[in-house]
Amino acid sequence: MSKNISLKILGEPIGKGRPKITKTKNFARLYSPTKTVNYESRIITEYKRNYSGMVFEANEPIKAVIQACFIVPCSNYVFHKKTNSVDLTRKGQSMINGLIRPTKKPDCDNIAKICLDALNGIAYFDDSQVVELVVNKTYSRNPFVSIVLTSLRRNDEIGD
Repeated sequence: MSKNISLKILGEPIGKGRPKITKTKNFARLYSPTKTVNYESRIITEYKRNYSGMVFEANEPIKAVIQACFIVPCSNYVFHKKTNSVDLTRKGQSMINGLIRPTKKPDCDNIAKICLDALNGIAYFDDSQVVELVVNKTYSRNPFVSIVLTSLRRNDEIGD
């Protein structure tokens, strides 16, 4: 049976932050930025809420599809005083329709890194099992990151 995991993390997409370093006396300590640790925790919580106990087997090839949806910037909305309503500008509508894509930070590779690292050792034994990766950045009225993991092992495949 082919495994399929689908997660949705609400909020603005975040990329993997560079490790920080502190020095005390003759020792140096590397640590992940708080923002990175918090976002990875959100991914882990979402996974455990929906797929606790479901793990891809060791050496099982996995395809990962990550969709990062950024919020349309405020400058692309127009407020109508008479009706107290808000509409998208023509440019804002083009963003929602996918005609204009976000070319801002975080980079696609950093988005993939934070998602795959968070699930490392939890959904699969090692992220080296991901043999196919697709990352898309788009705009949306509500920002989120969607992670879909699919086993590429055929049903008739027998052990490695």
